[in-house]
Amino acid sequence: MRALALLLAATSVAASAADHPDFSGEWERYPTYQGDEIDPRYAPTPIPDPPLKPEYMPDWLEKQKILAQRQEEGQPAGDNYVHCIPDGMPAMMMGMFPMEIMQRPEKITILQEAFTQIRRIYMNEELPKWDEVNPTFYGASVGHWEGDTLVVETTGVKDYVTFRWAPHSESMKITERIRLLAPDYLTDEVTVEDEHFTRPWKWSWVYKRMSDYKMQEYVCEDNREIIGEDGVQVFVPKGKSE
Repeated sequence: MRALALLLAATSVAASAADHPDFSGEWERYPTYQGDEIDPRYAPTPIPDPPLKPEYMPDWLEKQKILAQRQEEGQPAGDNYVHCIPDGMPAMMMGMFPMEIMQRPEKITILQEAFTQIRRIYMNEELPKWDEVNPTFYGASVGHWEGDTLVVETTGVKDYVTFRWAPHSESMKITERIRLLAPDYLTDEVTVEDEHFTRPWKWSWVYKRMSDYKMQEYVCEDNREIIGEDGVQVFVPKGKSE
């Protein structure tokens, strides 16, 4: 009887998994840094400015000037990168390198090559209250399926782990709706809610499947760095001289 029960349970899990699309595999941001010609059917939505409350907007605007200058110089966008601190959520979902999704009925694991970031989404569990979890880079994530869409809720992200330098509290909640646009295109519709905002902050990301790609090791401490004449820490690609 025990063997039969285990067989029925395994069959039930397999059938349940077959009811949902399989996101497993390697994915790269779309469009990539290489300036691919964009297929309008899969184009991501623009990311709007964060809908910050008036008291937070002046500081954010000042930081955007710094960000624009760094981008013009071809330097990393934020402070965390140059200190070998990973993106965290939600920025890791649009990292500079590919990511891998490993999908099981009870848990979905996302590995971002940049900074070897690992995110675990536990399925069909209740989202814990933000003050009941230790704040982390990736927060606590739970997911469930709504038809062919994976809905993921995340909270408990450290307040200094930001996206585009937008301030937030540790009670911030991120909701993602992840689904296939086509067999090789995946979209992530992101909604961020927080007490720093006047309304939810929304945008979408798109990924393209990389069938032949193998994830690479990324150890931040092994990337060569130098200090520029202005005292700003900058990156030098491996093999290049100062």
